[in-house]
Amino acid sequence: MRSNRREAELAAKSSDVTRTLFNPRRMAVVGASTNLGKWGHIVATNIIRGSYSGELFLINPSGGEIHGIPIHRSLDEIGKDIDLAMVTIPAQQVEQVFEDCSRVGAKVVIAISGGFSESSSEGRALEERMIRAAATHGIRVVGPNTMGIYSAPLSLSALMPPVLPQPGHIAFAAQSGNLGTQLLGWGSYRGIGFSRFVCVGNESDLDFADYLEYFAEDSETTVILLYVEGFKRPRRVLELAERISLEKPIVIYKAGTTPVGQKAAASHSAAMAGSAEIYGGMIRQGGMIRAETTEEMLDFCDALAKMPLPKSHSVGILSWGGGWGVIATDLCERAGLDVLPLPGHAIEDIGRVLPDYWSKGNPVDMVGIVDLDAHTRCLEILSSCAEYDSVISLGTINAATAFGLAQRESEKLDKKLIEAQRQYIEMKASQFARKVLDLTQSLQKPILAVGMPEREQDPAKGIERLGSKICTYTNPERAVRVAEMLVHRAEYLRSRQ
Repeated sequence: MRSNRREAELAAKSSDVTRTLFNPRRMAVVGASTNLGKWGHIVATNIIRGSYSGELFLINPSGGEIHGIPIHRSLDEIGKDIDLAMVTIPAQQVEQVFEDCSRVGAKVVIAISGGFSESSSEGRALEERMIRAAATHGIRVVGPNTMGIYSAPLSLSALMPPVLPQPGHIAFAAQSGNLGTQLLGWGSYRGIGFSRFVCVGNESDLDFADYLEYFAEDSETTVILLYVEGFKRPRRVLELAERISLEKPIVIYKAGTTPVGQKAAASHSAAMAGSAEIYGGMIRQGGMIRAETTEEMLDFCDALAKMPLPKSHSVGILSWGGGWGVIATDLCERAGLDVLPLPGHAIEDIGRVLPDYWSKGNPVDMVGIVDLDAHTRCLEILSSCAEYDSVISLGTINAATAFGLAQRESEKLDKKLIEAQRQYIEMKASQFARKVLDLTQSLQKPILAVGMPEREQDPAKGIERLGSKICTYTNPERAVRVAEMLVHRAEYLRSRQ
């Protein structure tokens, strides 16, 4: 009983700290630098560029300024208490900072520096001394060996790479800063938004369990994503996952599942990767959703944040051409999804829209018609069928690319004609995307759209056209995997009722 009470007290204190970490009113970058090639300059620039809504203070004994913000020579010179300090100085000097941080009221420190327990036995001893110094002054530590944090409500991009994530409702804790920040950037391109991000680093103090507890209570977060090499407190994580998964889905990518991968994890983040079988059982018991690829990490989270859950395994398939429909049908059958026959009333309704030689079944083969208004009408009819609780639409999204309207410089064509064609088709594809969103919301069933990859790498344009509220994929394999995942998530929740 006493240990349970102690655990609850520690959890409450950690929640206070992580709440401060992601919502700092004032923060300082210790080691800020006027040298453009130093992390102290790059991190400060990223925070400023991100339009952090709190007060930012820059610290370096040499003084100077960064983008018009003066650099104070010490924390004491600020004259105000701070909540958070981000330390960008060499590893050997980090433990000396905590006394100064304590005097200005800092509750948590983000230690960017590497060269600790992930590197050598000497680095491990250095890390232990650093944590003792922090504990002496009542300060909690993120990292070391971390790339920082992101917090959407405060527009805080306290990160090493120049990433400006799109705001959203996915909280992400990663044991790799490089992978984590690249997924943030990839998400921005795809219209996938994040509420919070933390690179956990070596977990010398705050760990996955602490971040999970905060994400569980965070009103900005509806989906949780984890990239894990090893858990510091696996039993506590499992206890939390069993509770949190009933309210918020947890998507996890577990790395270090082979002997060689486990060795790489130890040298990367000082993580003890552990048995693949044990972790697999833990993931299942905790109700977590396992992503098998890095692409699925975003695909799954995006769908869970945007899509309703299906009531059954039944799937309706709409395809511009026959081949994609056949492929999607095979994939659905292998995934345990039911491609049920098309009901008679739908055959009659679609028959009024398509030529006589259409497939008259599920999948609905639209026989390559170029009338995109007909695509939209077919989607309406198929989605409205009570027989189907999920719909996969193939080919209409990104229709301009599918038509091959990207003009090469060498082609001597009427550019005005090409542009007029492009604008018309893109307008119709955009209307189709809007219909996907409207039907998803009104019918409360997931509609997953598959389109051709974009030739023009213009993220702002792509997001504006397709919207950031629907789920789109570049091939049927990804769409079917998401459909399968949503079915399993729905089944898990029903089994716990």
